[in-house]
Amino acid sequence: MSNWYYEKGWTRHRIFGLRKEWLKFYLFDNEGWRQNSTLGNRQVDSFATWLKTAGIEDKKGNLTALGMEFIRRGVDDLSLWELLWVNVVFSFPTARWYAHLGLGTWSTTELKAMLEQSVPRLAERTVINAIMELAGLLERTPVGRELGQGYVSGDKPRRISRIGREPNDSAIIHSFGKLYLQQDRTRLLWSDDVTWPWVVFGCNRNCVLGRLTNMDHDHFKIDDKGITICLSEKEEWQCGDIAISWL
Repeated sequence: MSNWYYEKGWTRHRIFGLRKEWLKFYLFDNEGWRQNSTLGNRQVDSFATWLKTAGIEDKKGNLTALGMEFIRRGVDDLSLWELLWVNVVFSFPTARWYAHLGLGTWSTTELKAMLEQSVPRLAERTVINAIMELAGLLERTPVGRELGQGYVSGDKPRRISRIGREPNDSAIIHSFGKLYLQQDRTRLLWSDDVTWPWVVFGCNRNCVLGRLTNMDHDHFKIDDKGITICLSEKEEWQCGDIAISWL
């Protein structure tokens, strides 16, 4: 996935990353969190956007199936953070670009230079803010360390080490669903350069395919050439609800 030129929304969270403690407070008071939080105005605006980026709220501000499951299970359930990471990757170009880098260790300075090279049209401030938002998410939520998507260490510049992790079945299902919605086609070939689940999580492709083959479901058909999504209308594909049912 080498052409990032037409992607939009590289920075949309007011330079802040998502924080676990913000989500915990929101789940305790999801209707009055704006009035009752101690966050600054920019942090409130940032978190309000993150709620949609992460798939906790829909575009209208209503709780999603994932949001309700977080309320039920709490913020320490890593399987829910896996679903959240899938949502972030598919709705936040900076995270998707980062996922396509694979595994490795980079300083934030190096990531900024790499993003500038990948998308030359971006202003320098946009690039800086984009990496700050991504690094903040990785540093302040379980996505970074516990899910292996980017352990953040050091200071000025910080270093981010991505070791990857094999996700659970629900995250695999959710990731394929999001990919289907993004690509708007029911047939995907293994040779396609797209954001596969193993790209999202930085894990072994064969392990994911082996798991998918052994799942008892009617959502996909796989063969040696690719995968076919068995729903013809996007409106029928409630990938969040389907993923939750697999938890």
